[in-house]
Formats: sequence, structure tokens, C-alpha cells
Amino acid sequence: MSLPSLRARLLVAMAGVALCAVAAATWAAVWQIEERAQAQARQDFTAQIKQLERSLALRSDAFRALSDLSYVLPVFRQVAASRDDADFGLGSAQDDSAHRALLHQNLVDADWSWAQQAGQSALVAVADGQGKLLYTTQDPKRFGDDLRGLPAVAAALAGEATAVAAVGGRAAAMVAEAPALRQAGLLAAGEGRGLLVLMVRATLLDGAPKALYLQAVRADDLLADVALAQTGAAMALLTDSGAHQGRVPEPLVRAAQTVPLGALQALEVDGRRWLVAVQPLADLDGRGQIARVVVARDLEAGLAILLQARNSLVLSGLAALFAAVLAALALARRMARPVQQLERAARRVADGDLSVTVIPEGRDEIARLAVAFGQMTRGLAERQRLERTFKRYLAPEIVDYLLAHPESQQPGGERKAVSVSFADLAGFTAFAEANPPERVVEVLNLCLGELAGALVQAGGTVDKFMGDNCMGFFGAPIPRPDHAVRACRAALAQVQALERLALRRDLPPLQVRIGINSGEAIVGSIGGAQAQDYTVVGDSVNLAARLEAVNKLYGTQILCTAATVAAAETAEPGALRFRELDTLRVVGKREPVVIYQVLGNRAQPSPLPSATEQLYAAGLQALRAGDFSNAGAYFEQAAATAPNDGASRSMAAWAAELAANPPPAWDGVRVLTGK
Repeated sequence: MSLPSLRARLLVAMAGVALCAVAAATWAAVWQIEERAQAQARQDFTAQIKQLERSLALRSDAFRALSDLSYVLPVFRQVAASRDDADFGLGSAQDDSAHRALLHQNLVDADWSWAQQAGQSALVAVADGQGKLLYTTQDPKRFGDDLRGLPAVAAALAGEATAVAAVGGRAAAMVAEAPALRQAGLLAAGEGRGLLVLMVRATLLDGAPKALYLQAVRADDLLADVALAQTGAAMALLTDSGAHQGRVPEPLVRAAQTVPLGALQALEVDGRRWLVAVQPLADLDGRGQIARVVVARDLEAGLAILLQARNSLVLSGLAALFAAVLAALALARRMARPVQQLERAARRVADGDLSVTVIPEGRDEIARLAVAFGQMTRGLAERQRLERTFKRYLAPEIVDYLLAHPESQQPGGERKAVSVSFADLAGFTAFAEANPPERVVEVLNLCLGELAGALVQAGGTVDKFMGDNCMGFFGAPIPRPDHAVRACRAALAQVQALERLALRRDLPPLQVRIGINSGEAIVGSIGGAQAQDYTVVGDSVNLAARLEAVNKLYGTQILCTAATVAAAETAEPGALRFRELDTLRVVGKREPVVIYQVLGNRAQPSPLPSATEQLYAAGLQALRAGDFSNAGAYFEQAAATAPNDGASRSMAAWAAELAANPPPAWDGVRVLTGK
């Protein structure tokens, strides 16, 4: 299935941009309107909460005012005139049933319009200073009952000027069916549903209670006093026990129990959002909490206009989107032609044709893009040429490093810590003399390819081929702290590669001799203006070349210096197996050099028995001490334990020669007279 055309993609892209812009603008407008609506709702709601607080305070003030009327009401003065104790006829210490009956009758005959000021549905009762019921609006004929069993009445008689009924010692609001309300004469038998708030206040004379006033207010009447329903708010009375009454949905009431007192929170219940506040319902003196009032406002109802505005914005956005699509179609036609030309050119570049050119049209951004495209193809062609050249001799990661760091290729070079390796094909001269040139070149290419491949695989740089010799180095151009370890492992891989090659291609038994040395050298582009070579130069390089030839003397394949061993142990302690062979003074160097044989990786078994290594070490110690006879004996024993150990045989012969012709001055160093 073919991809959509550029024109179609441009159209889709521009339409998508327009859609995103319209959606973002719509969302921003809706969000802003919603935020403002919620802020206004919070402001209005806060004002409603203040109104609730004032209404509850007025209810308490009204009850206190009514209870204080006993000082001025004629009914009490009339009774008081018939008594000598001037206590308004209430609170006599004597159990005067006739006196109480007279008080009851006077209260029944009196105008109780003042009691109705508390509300037409108010439930009011009066008792004397001993807690005996005198009158109740619910049952005017009932009097004489002892109300001291009510905790609130008991608190009032104890000297409290104001008390709120506390059924069980805690609740201020109670269920209407509670027997205590009927005991107080505030409810008739079978009457009452929902929650009521009971208030009790004592009128004092000289600090002693002279009259008790009880009032029970239905929760619905208490909440109706606030009159917040017209503002969209719903209220409910909530006791500490969890009982509640009001127009707030029950799930919201349960959720509101976690809202701190006096706080304003937004809650989501059953998919609708509410603003909720919980206010305390205090007792008459404001010293304790008798219940909580939950006030809630439905935010969804206030957002109805917002939803209509959102729909209008969406319709406007769709119209703007349609106009944007028409404009995008016209613009896509204009932009498609030069871009499609660039697309065709890019396809040719992807197919490997870096000679493609694009002629810019006009002076806009697409024309500048065409110019940049031409510069890019020329740069890619140059990079491709360099990569093809370098990757014949270097690891791909080194090529990438050189391309990314052109300063490392500046003439003159720089001093770096490196490990240099020389690998020479043993016996290849005799093979070349006995075979035609075509066969010689074929075998040489195969062998050198394996030697170079092992270097590259280990992260080294192939420096040059000199006849049947392959030179390489590690640690440049990419600095590598483990350059010595890499050089030794590359040498081991070169030996194994030639062994596998001989078995696979039926080649003559060719072996490789390798010399390795580590130290500082100059690395860089060396040469003249016409030709340069990225190589390594220095005394450490010459010593590695000398070691390659020393393998003939000791019958070994891989030799390295003490500097290489030290560098390898520093980078990866114990990673490789080494055997100390001898101390030499090579041609062209005054300082002796300790040489080692690279035996293999420590993770693999040693190619020599442990007895061979121990006997060889003992022989080397005796040789350096000048005990040539014992040294020769140790070397011969070592050779007997490992017949293929050329170093043991070579050192046994060297010890025998020294024993036959002891040198006049022996310092333990073997001096080489040839390269």
C-alpha cells in the first residue's frame, strides 16, 4: 500500500494544527469560565455560611430573651403578690402542691403568644426551680412531673445559667422518638419524627434557679430559619452519632463527615460536584458543640450555562477548522512541487547516488533547503570516501572517532601511552622461494588478512604491512586504559587464527612470531605534503620490533616486555598468564629489558604444566646468580616435563654454553649481538 502524497500529508498536518489550536482555545475558554464560576460560587457560598451563623445565633438569642420574660410577665407577678417570699411564686423549697397547681392554672390561662414567638411549631415547657413540670405547649393539662432525670435539667438545677440537653452526656440533637422528650412534656405519645434540638435555661434569683424553660426545635424548622434554599444551597443537621436530617443527599452527608469544621471543600459524589462546608451548632452560651450543620451547593447546576458556552465554542471552532482546511489545501499545492523534487533526490541518495543535484527555486526556506541538501550530498560523498579508505585498516569505531575528531589527524602527532605489536610469518621466505608468485600472493593475503582482522577485532589500529609482517598498535587514536591487555589478547587471537586458517585452507605449516611493547610514543599523521601515514613512532616501537625477532632465539611465538606486563596488570589484574623468560640487552639499547612469554588468558588452562613453570623459574634464578651448572639442570628438567617448550630447551643450551665458558663479569643480562 502506497503512502499518501505530500500534498495530502501537508493538508492533514495543517488541519491537525488548526484542530489543536481550536481545541486549545476552547479548552482555555472553558477552563477560564469554569474557574470564574467556581470562584463566584465559593464567594456566594461563603456569604451563605455567614448567614447561617447569624441565623443560629439569633435563634439562641431569642430563646434567652423568652426565658428572661419571667421577671416581667403578669402571670408570675400575680402569683408572687400572694406570697411573702417574693420569688415570683417559683422555686419554693416547700412541696406545695396547691401552689404548683395555682402556677399551672395561671400559665394555662395566660396569653402564651410570647411562647409562639419562637416559631409556630416550637415545643416549649416550663418547670419550677425544683424541676417540677408546670406547663407544656404540647399537653397544657399535664403538670407536676419530676424532670430532674434529664441531664440538662440536672445541670440547670446545679447552678448552670444555660444548658443544652445532653442525652447520654454528649449529644445535643436527638431523635424525636427519644423517651426523654416525652418525659419533658415536649412531645405527645406517638408524635415526632426526625431530629430535634433540646435547649434548657434556668432563671436565677440570688444565684438559685427559680424557673426552668425548655424548648425543642425540629431540625427542619431550625434549618428553615436560615432560608438558604433559594440560593441553591442544601442543608442537613448531623449528630455525632451519624444521625442526620435535611435536604443534603445521604452519600454527600457521609462524605462531609471528613470535612473539618469551618472549612470549605469541593467534593464529588455520584458524578456530581459539590461545595461543602460543615459548621458547628453551639450551645446557648457558645461553650460547646451540640451538633453540626452540613451546607452543600450543587456546582453542576451553576455550570449549565458554561456547558452551553462550550458547545457554542466548539461549533465556532469547527467552522474555523473548515476554513483552515481550505487554506491548507491551497498552500499544500504550492509547497508540494519543490518538496517532492527534494524527495526524489533523497531517494537517489538513499540508493547510493551521491552525485545528485537539486536546483533551488526562489529564495524561500525550501530553496535554502535545496542548497543545504546539495552541501550535504557533497559532504556525504567525502565522508564515504574517507570511510571506505580507513575501514580497510581500522576498526569501525576508530573510523567513527577519527571522523568525529578531525583534530587527531593533524600533522606532527601527539604523545600517547600505547602498546605496539609486530607480527611476522615464520618460514614464509622459504615458502615464497618454493612456490609461484600467484600462490605466494594468495597465501600472503589470507594470512595478513587474519592478522589484521585479529587486531581490528580487539580494537587496535592496523599501522602497515611490511612484506610478511603486520604492525599494529593500541591506545590511539581512541585512548584505551587497557591497551596492553588488548594487545596481548590480539596476539593470542592471531596465533589461533593462523592455526585455524591452515586447517581450513590446506596451507603450509606457517607460524607467527609476535613482539609487544608498551610505553609512550608519538601518534599522528607522519609524512610529507604529498603523502602521509597515520602511524606511531618512538623507541618503544623499535623495541617491539626487536622482540618479534627474539622469538627465534627462545623458540616462542609471543614475547612482551615488563612494561606491557605492568600495564596489563594495572588495567585488569590477573587477566592474563605471563612467564618471565630472561633479561636482555638488545642492539641499540643500553638498559637491559626483562622479557615475558604471553601464555594465554587466566580464565583458560595454562599451556604448560605447573612443574615446568616452577623448574624454569628456579633455573632462571640460578642463572642470574651465576650458578650455570644448576641452572642448566633445572632447564633440562623443565624441558623434560614439556617437550614442546622451546624456551626451556633454549635456556638449557645457553646455560651449558655459559658453564663451559664462564664470562669474566656476569650481571645476569644476556647481550644480543644481532637484530
